[in-house]
Amino acid sequence: MRDYRVGAWGALLRAAVGGVWLFEAYPQISSSSAYLSQGFAAAVQAMAAGTPWQAYRQFLLSVVLTHASVFSYLTLVGNALVGLCLLLGLLTPYAALAGILLNVNYALAAGWMDRMNYPLNGLLIATEMVIIAVGAGHVAGIDALFTASRPRSARRY
Repeated sequence: MRDYRVGAWGALLRAAVGGVWLFEAYPQISSSSAYLSQGFAAAVQAMAAGTPWQAYRQFLLSVVLTHASVFSYLTLVGNALVGLCLLLGLLTPYAALAGILLNVNYALAAGWMDRMNYPLNGLLIATEMVIIAVGAGHVAGIDALFTASRPRSARRY
């Protein structure tokens, strides 16, 4: 039997990490026309110019910048969806996994720009792993509504 206290703390952690993602997505959403038109490309150029990771610099220049319009929408929607899904407890393990992938990319792209970027991304990666491990969507989340009606043997996480 699941300990409700672990689930409640996991749900609180899940909601807090979702709030962080939404907090980071808000400036992109509030000025989406500027972000999508030139803000994203300018940010990626600045990141590529200074990143110490040569392979990642090549990825930013040859893939991300050449398809900047696609990647700008992907990051805008991705940040908002990860935050919203974690906050609501919807598709929690998938949202946390997407958050891990985004955090790894953000650490590689912009970690050198500010001393807090690497630790913040590392902390978010660790908390997203905990969210997956404890099944944080099963308490106070939309995932709980779907798993409560399924037999325990049919649950995936």
